[in-house]
Amino acid sequence: MKALAGVFIVLGLAAPVWAGPVEELMAMDRAFAKMARETGYNEAYLAYLAADGQTFTGAHPVKNKADAIKQFADPKNARPDPKKNIRIWQPDLAGVSADGTMGWTEGHWLHKGPAGNGTGHYMTVWVKEKGAWKVRADLGSNDATP
Repeated sequence: MKALAGVFIVLGLAAPVWAGPVEELMAMDRAFAKMARETGYNEAYLAYLAADGQTFTGAHPVKNKADAIKQFADPKNARPDPKKNIRIWQPDLAGVSADGTMGWTEGHWLHKGPAGNGTGHYMTVWVKEKGAWKVRADLGSNDATP
């Protein structure tokens, strides 16, 4: 009997730890940041933006995914694509609704590059769209200059 109990204890310790909804959402936020660093901010937004997703920062906020596609394709676009400028985009906290269809992440960002340096905070509201997390609303602020 003790041997059987020992087997269950070992199996219990060796069992994989399944990520919960909050960890899944934070991983999605990190994947967005990784894509933004590797292929560009605009590409990442198009990949992760919900059909009705919006941004609330910059001179020309995005109204929805169709608007983002139009803005990012415009050569006179006022939204720079800081492909290599994003150094940090790290979620600090997240939450997910009880039914698992909506969540939020918030964290810190750091950009460095020829256009200038900056740090700040962001908050992103995520929704499940066809079973995948997509950005519904994104907003951020710059840290005060020391």
